[in-house]
Amino acid sequence: MGDQEESARPMPDLELNFAVDAVIDLGELHLLAESNFDEGEYEGALKRYIEVFEGSRGLPEWQDKRLNIVLADLAALADVYEPAMLALTSMRDEKEAALLSAKAEWNNISEWAALNRQLEPDRTMAIYFKLKANPSQNGPTISLIRQIESSNFIRQGLYKELDQETLAHLQKKVLLHESVLLSPIEDEESEEEEKEEALENAIEALLNVALELFEAAAALKEGEIGREAMKKYVAYQQEDNAYSKLISAAKRANNKVWVDGLQKLAADQKS
Repeated sequence: MGDQEESARPMPDLELNFAVDAVIDLGELHLLAESNFDEGEYEGALKRYIEVFEGSRGLPEWQDKRLNIVLADLAALADVYEPAMLALTSMRDEKEAALLSAKAEWNNISEWAALNRQLEPDRTMAIYFKLKANPSQNGPTISLIRQIESSNFIRQGLYKELDQETLAHLQKKVLLHESVLLSPIEDEESEEEEKEEALENAIEALLNVALELFEAAAALKEGEIGREAMKKYVAYQQEDNAYSKLISAAKRANNKVWVDGLQKLAADQKS
């Protein structure tokens, strides 16, 4: 999306001024940006999307939304409004410059990878393997990319790139999702339907990460980690045959011993 000449051009001056004492309602601002976009007020939409993206930095409750939904909104705007494309590429290039200067920093790499997913999905992996050519200098950055892009490595079957730090990162993600499920929803104003939807989304997120962890553990033959991931997956999976996706994951990881064991467990469950 966009050539090198365009990406080198400076990001438009959007006059983003945040007053120190100003309280910004990010939810309302995001809705306003969407409204601007729908009405064809692209300049206003761009300004407000970026205000939401920058204003939500460091807010835990916004991190998933800002790196996925807000950036996806910006990418959709970029398809019809060139300044939005210039803004995105400028943001990505700034993050990449810091990364290539061996400044390994989680938030910077997370945002860089998220921007790549909207602009050039293959770029993250290309830069990763470029950095691997000099592991002594780029070790910390390589390690962070492995963790941040663990889903991508697993999906592509690049199991040789996984390590113990990657597994530990996935284990923490599973525990984080489970803690959300085990915590009561305190928002009394939310409708029951909204609460139920939030619960379903949290369960789906946990299942996805648990399955990724299981596949990674199967590939690396980490039995204890694999068993714990399997237990989490089976405990929260609502389908009749909870083992089918686990068996498929073990097959992708080329772990025949685990495939045989899971097939036996699945058969025992049916009997």
